[in-house]
Amino acid sequence: MPIPFSIVCELLDEAYALCLSRKDHKAVVRSWFQHHRDRINAHDASLSALLSTLLPGMRSDRVYCIQATRLEKIIARGLCLGSSRVAELTRYRSSSNNVDLADCVERVLSITPNCVPCGHEITVEEIDELLHSYAAGIKWSSPSVRATSSLLTQRNQRDLEQVYSRLTPLEGKWFTRLVLKTFEPLVFEFNQVFRECHPRLPLALKVREDFSAALELVQSCKGTLPSRQTDRKTTGDYLISKFVPQIGTKIGRQTWAKGRSIKHCLDLGHGRVSVEYKADGEYCQIHVDLTKGRDNLKIFSKSGKDSTEDREKLHSVIKSSLNIGKPNCQFQKSCILEGELLVYCDLEKKILPFHRIRNHVTRRGRFLNTDADDRVTPHEHLMILYYDVLLIDDRSLLHVRHSERFQLLSSIVECQQGYAELVSRELVDFGRPLAASNLRNIFAKTITRKEEGLVLKMDIPYFDFFGGSSTFAPQCVKLKKEYIGTFGEVGDFSVVGAGYDPNKAKQYHIANLKWTHFYLGCLINREEVKQWSQRPKFTVVKVVEINETLLKSVVQFGNPMAVPYDENTQTELLIQPGLELNPKLTVAFTNPLVFDMRCFNFDKDGNTGFWSLRFPAVSKVHFDRDWMDCVAFDELQEMALKSTTAPDLPDSQENLEWIAKLEGADPRGIAVDAVSQQTATTASGPSQGQSFQSLRQSTPQLPSKNLIANSPVTGQPSSVGLSFSSLRGHEQGNDGHSSDTQTTASVSQKQESIDCPSDHQGSQSKRHSQNIDIQDGRPPPHKRHKPIVGAEDSIDSSSQGGKGQQGRHPLGDISGNYSQARTIISISSQETAINKPEVIDLTLSPEIHPLCKDAGRNRELEILAIEEHKLDPSTLATDGHLSETSRHAEENSRASPEQGINPLISHEGDKEDDKLGCQSLQPAFGTTSTTTPAQSKTDFCIYTARDCKFSNTSVILAPSLRGGDLEVSRLLKTHGVQNIIVDIERWLKDSQRLLETTSYKIPQSETIVLVDSIANGTEMDDVLSRIEEGRKTLPSDRRRWIRIYDWHVLKYVSILEDETITKKYYDGFSDPWTRWYCGLV
Repeated sequence: MPIPFSIVCELLDEAYALCLSRKDHKAVVRSWFQHHRDRINAHDASLSALLSTLLPGMRSDRVYCIQATRLEKIIARGLCLGSSRVAELTRYRSSSNNVDLADCVERVLSITPNCVPCGHEITVEEIDELLHSYAAGIKWSSPSVRATSSLLTQRNQRDLEQVYSRLTPLEGKWFTRLVLKTFEPLVFEFNQVFRECHPRLPLALKVREDFSAALELVQSCKGTLPSRQTDRKTTGDYLISKFVPQIGTKIGRQTWAKGRSIKHCLDLGHGRVSVEYKADGEYCQIHVDLTKGRDNLKIFSKSGKDSTEDREKLHSVIKSSLNIGKPNCQFQKSCILEGELLVYCDLEKKILPFHRIRNHVTRRGRFLNTDADDRVTPHEHLMILYYDVLLIDDRSLLHVRHSERFQLLSSIVECQQGYAELVSRELVDFGRPLAASNLRNIFAKTITRKEEGLVLKMDIPYFDFFGGSSTFAPQCVKLKKEYIGTFGEVGDFSVVGAGYDPNKAKQYHIANLKWTHFYLGCLINREEVKQWSQRPKFTVVKVVEINETLLKSVVQFGNPMAVPYDENTQTELLIQPGLELNPKLTVAFTNPLVFDMRCFNFDKDGNTGFWSLRFPAVSKVHFDRDWMDCVAFDELQEMALKSTTAPDLPDSQENLEWIAKLEGADPRGIAVDAVSQQTATTASGPSQGQSFQSLRQSTPQLPSKNLIANSPVTGQPSSVGLSFSSLRGHEQGNDGHSSDTQTTASVSQKQESIDCPSDHQGSQSKRHSQNIDIQDGRPPPHKRHKPIVGAEDSIDSSSQGGKGQQGRHPLGDISGNYSQARTIISISSQETAINKPEVIDLTLSPEIHPLCKDAGRNRELEILAIEEHKLDPSTLATDGHLSETSRHAEENSRASPEQGINPLISHEGDKEDDKLGCQSLQPAFGTTSTTTPAQSKTDFCIYTARDCKFSNTSVILAPSLRGGDLEVSRLLKTHGVQNIIVDIERWLKDSQRLLETTSYKIPQSETIVLVDSIANGTEMDDVLSRIEEGRKTLPSDRRRWIRIYDWHVLKYVSILEDETITKKYYDGFSDPWTRWYCGLV
């Protein structure tokens, strides 16, 4: 027999009381279903009506267009209430009564109850049929509901009035809440209610998200379902064969979780993960049924509504991308796809913000809330971004892994830029050590490009049919900046008024609560208020709710001096017609409160015309801050534009800053990959034609494991002979993705040379590679020799073979400056490749270098005799090779060991250095300085002496570091840096004059620039511009690449070289150079 509505109300009332007392109500639900099992399983009982009654929020297809104010009048007419009882019914409007409309109905019916004859009690099926028929007459209901209006008796308000005359007080209370479609704060757990109806109903509702269709699917399998004793595989195979999608019935969405940090994402994910770039649009589930002729499309929105009519402009795009009606269509009957509806601009070549969608998508044939929006241009149109396929013809893909589904999706979709495309994605293996670093880099790039975020999808089926532990676990993870820590904080906002919602008030355990909703306003005449004490004018931008803890603090400590909104004369509140004020603003605050706000992003609400907070949330309430210092209206608009407008060119510095922030967002501020890592790098360099602007954007990337495995020199790490500009193993491409292919560079005499300050493995890695050779019992590989800088003829690679073994010379003939292997990488504007890494024999004198003999150039024998930093100043000065400035710096360098000169301490009387821009840091902060073998050991690095990464390196200091910073000075001295340059212009002139007066290339020391990229982020652009401008007159073959690092690299190299530090951590990066790399010029 039908289910009486009264017994359902008993369940609702008991569970509601437990919810108000904050107790679990699951046991009550379970007991109620067990007690009424016979009624529920009766042949004339409607489980669909029962579910629609217990879970009204899931019936998004039904729209009643009835709010509390309108329902109040319906009830008064239905119960024939007089003025005194109507006043009793409207008590919910006052915040002091702490009741809602349903409580008032119960009280009225308790005083004067209805006379309901025995046997005429209302049933759940009657109420469901009444509400369904009423919704069928509302144009905002879904087409499937409206289509049943001809089959049912047309219902109107009069029918609702008659129902109230048949209800008991308890039934009247819950029928009122059922019409308003909210039982708050009571919310049943969906899956528990579904399981109580049928154990397989939760899975059936995933496959077919409709109560009637899912129940029909379960009933069709009745008697054939495997027992609980059947093994999982057999049960799963059966469910896969029976629980298949139905064209025209929406499939439930996957469960997802919010990624709170990179570590949290790694904990939630496993295996090979597809990292998809999320677009900010509207969800679409597209059903295609070719058997229905022209009307073969049906599109469902995220809420489950049928939006086929509203998204009519998208139909042609979908049909074209799927080749519907063409011979090359890849399916015969049907398919179901998932995608995102977006608005694309052909003129700007980009996806437009989310709020532009309402200008292209109707709501039941009408454009809503578009009066204040910009006009639609001819260049704008809808596009669809596909990212999954769930059914092709009669084959369900719900049990197929994501990688296979995406491959099938690629085969049936024909992409067209700006109209139909596949989602952009990266593949990250969460089982690899570099997974955290790769995911962090991808996410940082997404943030700097002002994109919405990422979606992480494991390579698993869409649904789990085998009943494992992951049946209801999240299948994908959404990673957005606002989900992590305090990244979504916007600033302080003024609270200019408040309103009261009786339903919301019941959720708070606060006595005499007056306000539940607060209205944020932004001052538009701040300067006038400060200077001339004008009346403050606020533009109301948003209405927000706060949690109970913050609300208690507002009630206890806040004193906003509330006045009725209509009587407010001290502030002026401007409320745009499109701003949704529900509940209405009832009081205004003459001295506004201050809320610290955070939000997901910025958006333009309909009919407002200005940017406001999207999905705002209150993080703090400040009682010690003045509302005059809050975010003003123009500041909010500027902030929103900056946040939503992507830069024309990506900023590598901002990318590095976000990487550091993401590392600190992991638990306890320690990156999840904070472990000792070996550095494996390969050479890569930009072409000669690249400008410094593009070079600084190419942040070095981490290498793939194949690079290490495929190292050309057996037993040695592939970092031998690597470019300083590509410390992660492969150059970052134009799209910001790192390539997994190994890059090589050939040595060519007419290509520009780049010197690496040293190999970036460090001493530990070198010792490690030697131990491998010994353990394997293999002899060490033949050493190859350093190529000649400035060679004009190509070097025959075959001539190098067999000449690696040479006689050793006395130690006195060996230059100390050859103590570290410096590899020259040649750069070509067309290709960049590396020969096998060379290991230079440091025991050879330059005069008998075998490459010199092979080249046969007597003119260069003299050059080879001049070792780096071993030039005779007196001889070179006569030839014009060194300027007077360089000679003076050479003398200072030679004198410093004997005189104990501190390179970072000023010396009086040294007037020549004042001319060179030394200022307060003399004499080493000059234009040129040299290092000689005569220097004492104390002038070298305290960790590795001459093997330091900064040995024989010239350091250019940015202007912000020239003030004699003690920490920078100490670090430079620690690493024995002798040549410190502060006057860039003078250094450029001297270098240019030196190069112009020589007919051949003179070996020069490596030059790097140190900047303060954190405190002075814009300073680096100025330094790069000055260097580029000063060297643009030089021919390309005489220029040298100069790398830019943040000065913190000095500290991190100390960690690398200090053998007492066993656990070396570089903020999750593989080495210090990668961590603080800023650019290349």
